[in-house]
Amino acid sequence: MLFFSLFSCSETKKEIFNKKNRKEIPYRVFIQTSILYKEKGLVRFFIYSPIMEEYPIFTLFPNGLKLFLYEKGKDQYTYLSANWVKSTEKYFYHLKGKIMIMNPNGDLLTTEEIYWNRKRKKIFNNLPTVIYCSDGTILHAMNGLEASEDFKKIRLKNISGIFPI
Repeated sequence: MLFFSLFSCSETKKEIFNKKNRKEIPYRVFIQTSILYKEKGLVRFFIYSPIMEEYPIFTLFPNGLKLFLYEKGKDQYTYLSANWVKSTEKYFYHLKGKIMIMNPNGDLLTTEEIYWNRKRKKIFNNLPTVIYCSDGTILHAMNGLEASEDFKKIRLKNISGIFPI
């Protein structure tokens, strides 16, 4: 009986370590991460994240991040925070959970999920999104948005809002 139970346990272990059942393990994990990136002596962005995991083809911020993206030659920045972020090849980001994006003008975007293509300088989603403008305007996009990363061009889907008079 003892032999049978040992044999059946080893079969279970084989199943657990089968490639199909195995989860990818990060090759680097950073705790309390702060990244400051400069170009030609000017700060371009600053990232803070409690945990950063690097995998072969993507980087994961499972506990979210805070990003300060500085404009060239200016002391102004765009602020972004999210509860979960996945970056693929440093150009494409998938963000989830209590996303807040504030541009230098004080306009604030909130939503639960967004995609950011840095190569094309576009952000987009298909979920309800709210934009609070610095002039008091509040815009509700019930079916998402498409926008340039600097929010100068925005296309809202199924929009309603409050406009100050």
